[in-house]
Amino acid sequence: MERNPFLPLLAFALLILLSVFSFMGYLLAARRLQAPPPADTLTVLTQEGPHTLRGRVARTPEAWRRGLGLREEGLEALLYLFPEATDAPFSAEGYRFPVVVAFLDGTLRVLQVKRLSPGEVYAPGTAYRGVLEVREGLLSLAPGDQVVP
Repeated sequence: MERNPFLPLLAFALLILLSVFSFMGYLLAARRLQAPPPADTLTVLTQEGPHTLRGRVARTPEAWRRGLGLREEGLEALLYLFPEATDAPFSAEGYRFPVVVAFLDGTLRVLQVKRLSPGEVYAPGTAYRGVLEVREGLLSLAPGDQVVP
């Protein structure tokens, strides 16, 4: 009985394919199992007293573009801090739920508060140094309230 000369080559190719698919499965599983970092604690000093929220401090442009209503995490708030003042409009484009947005000055005092529905864009008309984004209904914010990261 003659042996097929391509049989060892075919076995080697199958072994390579199996290794490649196993490695790809490992990478996909590792990416899927990565847990988000633990949430920070944000304290808001309101006229009614201090409120502690489970949230995150976001300092990068990527985090600024990926707001609370787009994240899969169950956060209550996001605090964005900017290196310099801006008057850029705030967008709730693509959000799944309404949010309350507080525009902050350099000392993290609330300058202005706006409730935004999903898809709404709002330009505050004033320069601000940070934004506190809170799920609607958690607390009532007013100008003069203070955020403590």
